Amino acid sequence: MNDIHDKRDPRLSHLLSDAVSDVEPQDALAEIRTRTKVTPMSARRPWLYAVGGAVVATAATVAAVAALGGSPQNSAQDPGPAASQTPTEDSAPSEASEPTQQPEPTEETTPPEQPASASATLPAYYLRETPQGLRLTREFQRVDLSDGPVTEAVRLALTGRALDPDYRTAWPAGSDAKSVSVDGGTINVDLTGASQGRPSGMSAEQAELAIQQVVYTAQAAAAQGRLPVQLTLDGASTAQVLGISTSEPFSNAAENETLALVSVSSLSEGETVDDRFVVSGIANSFEATVPWEVRQGDRVVAKGFATADGWMDKLYPWTTQVDVSKLAPGTYTFAAMTDDPSGGAEGAGPTEDTKTIVVK
Repeated sequence: MNDIHDKRDPRLSHLLSDAVSDVEPQDALAEIRTRTKVTPMSARRPWLYAVGGAVVATAATVAAVAALGGSPQNSAQDPGPAASQTPTEDSAPSEASEPTQQPEPTEETTPPEQPASASATLPAYYLRETPQGLRLTREFQRVDLSDGPVTEAVRLALTGRALDPDYRTAWPAGSDAKSVSVDGGTINVDLTGASQGRPSGMSAEQAELAIQQVVYTAQAAAAQGRLPVQLTLDGASTAQVLGISTSEPFSNAAENETLALVSVSSLSEGETVDDRFVVSGIANSFEATVPWEVRQGDRVVAKGFATADGWMDKLYPWTTQVDVSKLAPGTYTFAAMTDDPSGGAEGAGPTEDTKTIVVK
């Protein structure tokens, strides 16, 4: 098996960060619908997926990390975003110099943002179509930091700069993040270019998911648990954003009602892979079975399945090893999906997440 520890640790550390937040997601979508005073979203999901979601369980995620050769203990010690910074030289201290007194951190102190010259692997949440309707999916990207990592992550989500062509943003063109800070147990996101009212052509569901895009992204990048998110506009309080009241901070909505029921976390769109590689993600799939396929066009050239650490009540981590050693070098599609033993006769049908891969 090829060693992917260095490549995967940043993304796995975020799975672990989500798992150890120890905060159950609240029914934030219902709260947002109350703020909008519009007709709620259409038909509820089947009972299998309507159970309140939660963040990924700590023990399950540690098992996923262990399966990939990572160190859960080391990952848990990294409270920041899944970042691998560009190293910089530290100047040698002078014996004659006096030590610099550092201020004591307080609850109200925003964690120091990384140097502008650094780069980091950041999480961002985007919309994609699923059989259950529009849902959010997380993607990791390595970016140069012109601002702090949390600001840059929210900016990725708002501007829709996804690598996967199936992903997009719900925010209107021109929306951006001016700054993001953590203060007194709240993540403050200052937006610019966003409208107070709901734009023409945007549905109430899209407005709700747009807010959750920012909430999930800011929480993941800040890596301080499920802190509430307060939105402001151009440095000032605003009564609403996208037609939704901002009088109170937003909580993250339940996973089963908000996130796609399967996603691939450890592959980037267009990634080059070895003959054998490990793929991981999260899913809520029938009997914890997560089928996968490697496709060349419409033809399935390899297939198998992973077993997630659970199912029904929330999304659970899954990991599998894929063997493409018998395939000719070229471009293929990796697809992970939820299991549908009814063959589409019941429910909305299987959900899948695909990534283009290049076999050496």
